[in-house]
Amino acid sequence: MRPRTKEVCKSILIVLLLLSVVMLSLTAIQYSGADGLSGMMQTLSGKLSAPPKKTEDPTFTDAALPVVISAVGPAGRISYLGSQEALDNAFAALGGQLAAALDTAGTAEELNRMAFLRRATQAELCFYYPGAVPLDVLAQWLDATSGQRTGSGYLFCLRRSGDAVELLVEADGVYQAMETEVDSTAFGEVLETLGTDGSFLAAEGGEPYGHLDPMTVIQPSYTAVPVVQASNPVNDSFLKTAATTLGFNPYGDSVYRDDSSTTYTESDASLRISADGVLKLENTGLSRRFAAAGDSDAQRIELVRSLVDTIAAGQLGDSCLWFTGMETDGQTATVEFSCYVEGLEVLRADGPAVEARFQGDVLTELTLRLRTYTVTAASKALLPPRQAAAIAPAGTRLRPGYADMGETTLQADWLRS
Repeated sequence: MRPRTKEVCKSILIVLLLLSVVMLSLTAIQYSGADGLSGMMQTLSGKLSAPPKKTEDPTFTDAALPVVISAVGPAGRISYLGSQEALDNAFAALGGQLAAALDTAGTAEELNRMAFLRRATQAELCFYYPGAVPLDVLAQWLDATSGQRTGSGYLFCLRRSGDAVELLVEADGVYQAMETEVDSTAFGEVLETLGTDGSFLAAEGGEPYGHLDPMTVIQPSYTAVPVVQASNPVNDSFLKTAATTLGFNPYGDSVYRDDSSTTYTESDASLRISADGVLKLENTGLSRRFAAAGDSDAQRIELVRSLVDTIAAGQLGDSCLWFTGMETDGQTATVEFSCYVEGLEVLRADGPAVEARFQGDVLTELTLRLRTYTVTAASKALLPPRQAAAIAPAGTRLRPGYADMGETTLQADWLRS
């Protein structure tokens, strides 16, 4: 073979080897989740960063579920409320949009109320939570943890603005807007799959609803709710299970019983369970056995959720507990959960279903007001939404729900917030 021919063959072989390396790199990028040239460069430099949260395959915890979802499709608005199954299905289809928005949200812009409402009433997808959820906690529940979020929110709205999707957040008089990297075209395609049910926002309903909070969801056909029965689950089995769960000896000499309650005492803590279903734990000695994994909001909320889930297992009937609020001043914090049946709140005259107080990461006091709720086949008529709105004070947000007055049947009515 001539020298010139040998050189050409060597060059061809080198080119083929280089092409093989490039193809292997591109294959690695494909399976690592990196995108485009920037992903290739990150892979080759050993600095691959996690891609933004995808909307197609979100991972949620039960705590992430809102109590109302309202969206605008090609035929008009559709809203999901008052049905646990409908909420579950709607959130499975639409919740990925919120996860992706939180995951990619930029710096928050503070808005006044009027500016916020102008944008929020134009939003095409809204999620209503029963309490102000810390944004970093909600991001964690939605498996969207790429970044630190400050503030909290109980109303989250997504609005297309040009080629971008904007995230709007409201909580306790604080209004924020954030640009996101949610794909506007894909977002629109999700909305294209939705039907309509005749629901509307108070801001869209004209004079009868004009005095309500503009973001109140009105469902004209929502005129009845299921009849719900209530019962007291406290018996000997529950007493022993609750005491054991919280680390008390249910058979020791430190157990005191009378007609109204059973009390378990130790040197650093006590547990009292009343005959009417109110459990009260007091950690007077700041025992570390009641400590969260850390002193973040998420870790405190998770400790309460896991404790209550274990104590109340099998006792809630057709209801579930929803996170409804948290107050903190740095060293002390109070966490609240409320009971919901079919996504509708059950208000108790004596307070929320769960109240937990912390000093740092240590749970110092836990109150659980426990009742078993059972949905029946019967229904209870509500005042028509138009009439309920007519007698509601200005600025309120109407929602259907129940009141537990200690009787065997819950009272159904329009609740105000």
